[in-house]
Amino acid sequence: MVHAGADMNLNTFEIFQAQAQASGIIFYHSGEFTGAIITAAAESLKHRIEESGASGPAKRKLFSTFVEMAQNILHYAALPPGADPAFVHGKPGTIGIGKCGDDYWVVCVNRVETAHIARLSEKLDAVRSMSLEDIRKSYRAQLHNTEHAAQDTLSKGAGLGWLTIARDSKQPLEYSFTSEPESLGKTAFFFVKAVI
Repeated sequence: MVHAGADMNLNTFEIFQAQAQASGIIFYHSGEFTGAIITAAAESLKHRIEESGASGPAKRKLFSTFVEMAQNILHYAALPPGADPAFVHGKPGTIGIGKCGDDYWVVCVNRVETAHIARLSEKLDAVRSMSLEDIRKSYRAQLHNTEHAAQDTLSKGAGLGWLTIARDSKQPLEYSFTSEPESLGKTAFFFVKAVI
């Protein structure tokens, strides 16, 4: 005998699987991100990228973008509403990678504190408006910016992660924020997409 709840969950997963295949997804991880999970996922991703037939430069860019987005989740993602930090070992988030024609896309989703939305938008809008040469110059300048820690106490990497992703992306980064009603305005979902 099949229980209705179990049947519905399987049906939901079948729909998810069909949508994933139709979207060209080659890699997907949703859940906790820790250093160990990122390392294991990166190893799995290497094999999936090989199987997809990516060129040498595309492989490097996909892997680099995955690592930067995963590190972004690990360092900056907000916890779910009501989560007890004492029982949380990593940060929740999602990364999906897919192929569409000759291009690959990488999408990252995680919660952020709503207080950080304006700052994130400002940084991403600045990167989106740069030419590839501007991105490269800014990257080199940030590598030598020894005063970054005093200027931006929230960012651990001087904005190098966004510059790295933008440098490797064929198109300007896309991003959006979606409210999370359960958080009573404290957090929102942050989506960012790169095309490789």
